[in-house]
Amino acid sequence: MLNRRGFIIGALALGGCAPSVITSPAKRIAVTIDDFNLGFNIRLNPRERNERILAAFDKHNHKAAGFVTGRYVDNVFGDEVVQSWSDAGHLIGNHTYTHLNSSDEPAELIETDIIKNDALLSKYPAYRKFFRFPFLAEGGSLDKIATYRAFLKQQGFQNAAVTVDTVDWYITGRMEKRLKRDDMADLEPYRDYYVEAVVTLADHFQNLAEQIGMPNLPHSMLMHHNVLNGLFLDDVLQALKDNGWSMVDAKEAFAHPLYKLQPETPTRSRSLLSVLAQEKGITDTGYPKAYYGWGKKSMDALGL
Repeated sequence: MLNRRGFIIGALALGGCAPSVITSPAKRIAVTIDDFNLGFNIRLNPRERNERILAAFDKHNHKAAGFVTGRYVDNVFGDEVVQSWSDAGHLIGNHTYTHLNSSDEPAELIETDIIKNDALLSKYPAYRKFFRFPFLAEGGSLDKIATYRAFLKQQGFQNAAVTVDTVDWYITGRMEKRLKRDDMADLEPYRDYYVEAVVTLADHFQNLAEQIGMPNLPHSMLMHHNVLNGLFLDDVLQALKDNGWSMVDAKEAFAHPLYKLQPETPTRSRSLLSVLAQEKGITDTGYPKAYYGWGKKSMDALGL
């Protein structure tokens, strides 16, 4: 585990430019899209969804990252979708072939799954050896974490950690249930809730970055290839810009030294910043109460 002195020295080094150059924290963020599960087909079909997500990135001049789960795209249409991301200049990364939880399965099974997905994705020009664990589960136990890290290093992968979690997977799950009941349901309340959640959570994690000495960190924001983002990604990106955020290309973000850190504390589906804050002794990170339990109570209260 990082000791306190070593962590503080490293954090100061990661803080960015000298105070004479940067007088206030820079709010910078890169979008990363996970899974590429193309099965949901209400309100937008998967082709329309993908086109709208790519159009939103193009409109905001952003090069994102897509962390692809192989089994979702190992077909003619899935190949077309991943190719469209590669053609648009977005980074393609590895999210395993099957999307198993690395904490629950034997390491050998997960390693085989990573290699299988690497073989599938290697044909795309935009594919790079960035890897993200499904569920952000990096192994659970310290022994397993060490095993995976040794394997990834040996195979030439960089772990693509997350600093901002948007809970979009939970919001879209509830919205999809609503659409299954009523495919013409009014989705404006879901849009408003989602936009506010992303901006609030991005600001929370920026504040946490400042607390641990990394005020100018380029954030890696977790989203998913789902109907929620097909419908509302443009609104989210505009709201972030209106809130003072600037978009940084995913390749540039992952070049930052933060993403090379390997804290011994298990991630357990959390932001890397939350893990580093824990190792620094910060027990109350100020996580917004509205999104405890992924926002279940707040969505219940709004009838969403």
